[in-house]
Amino acid sequence: MRIFIISLFLFSKFVYSQTNSQIDFRSALTGESTNFGTSFFYNQPNKVILGSAYLFDEWNNSGEIQTITGERFLVRNINLNISRNAFEAKINDNDSIFSFNFNNIKQIIINDKKYKNYFYNEDNRVYEIIYSDNGFSILKGFSVKLVTGSGNPMVNRSNDKYVKKESYFLRSEQKKTIENFKLNKRSLNKLFEKRNKNINKIQRFLDSNNLSYKNEKDVIRLLEFVFSEWKLKKGV
Repeated sequence: MRIFIISLFLFSKFVYSQTNSQIDFRSALTGESTNFGTSFFYNQPNKVILGSAYLFDEWNNSGEIQTITGERFLVRNINLNISRNAFEAKINDNDSIFSFNFNNIKQIIINDKKYKNYFYNEDNRVYEIIYSDNGFSILKGFSVKLVTGSGNPMVNRSNDKYVKKESYFLRSEQKKTIENFKLNKRSLNKLFEKRNKNINKIQRFLDSNNLSYKNEKDVIRLLEFVFSEWKLKKGV
């Protein structure tokens, strides 16, 4: 598998490249479109807006972009623009941004978390893969809304503000459907019952390890317990 290292920081272009993909990204810095996205200049708003439309509070994130052809790009200063459903990387301190599209990208890994783009029911969105195995995936989607400030002192909201929200979804690998999903006892037990899992045994595991149906990390641990046991029985 070929690996490319793309350095997107102050006054930097690209450090290493082993194929002609380097030419594509260089052309992006001049404003031309490429197979992976395009660059643009971001103009800061004139008025103060609290919060951010980006997933991460800071830009000092390193990411690995994995293409559908098996190539990998290592990118710095990358973030997810929730309002655009696009990963963007800062090229320099002059508000120059490179925006990636998913036309040739399989997935993006940032801070050891995996992100994919899915289109379903007229909705195109980037999701974090919380868990994926046994024919289904649990996804986390993100949304952002700009709440307008008010001059009314009783409202206590003098500035506009970005409000971010997270939601969970269940994706069927066979049907390619994406449905709303909640991290609670009812939804997870329904998922287990459809796969003929022993609910009493699962509950004992939860209780003995002091886990919660509503905690994301606890749910991941629970899913790994339930379906790793299934793999052992199947000899996978």
